[in-house]
Amino acid sequence: MQAGFRMSIGAELGDVARVNAAFAGFAAEHGMEPEVRRGLQVVLDELLANIVSYGLAGRAGGQATVDIALSSDGLVVTLVDNGSPFDPFARAAPDTTLSVEERPIGGLGIHLVRQMMDEASYQRRGDQNVTILTKRLTDGTSRGSRGGE
Repeated sequence: MQAGFRMSIGAELGDVARVNAAFAGFAAEHGMEPEVRRGLQVVLDELLANIVSYGLAGRAGGQATVDIALSSDGLVVTLVDNGSPFDPFARAAPDTTLSVEERPIGGLGIHLVRQMMDEASYQRRGDQNVTILTKRLTDGTSRGSRGGE
């Protein structure tokens, strides 16, 4: 059986913390392993902070929705926002072999998202940005003994 988490936020950075707090409760309730929960919280922090700070900034009626579907074999995270068009995965991954001083600013957070998730995609549907992320949980180490619903 599949469990779900859904939350909508406006264009306030404080809303990102509310999503993470609500998600932490959902993750605990469904026996999600701490490593997976923390990783997803990093992913949500990065992507939602970018959406709120850049995509929704200065837009009246700016809104984003987080939809997470949890099943025995994985998590599917769908982020939808009505902000400015922006593909977070269009930029090349940063060269992490360079020193911090040599590396251009930006892109490291999206690099972390790519590393923590098994799949990541972006689409522009009408006037909305849609980001879909998948994390497989089939190795038996990603779900707690309670196993969710």
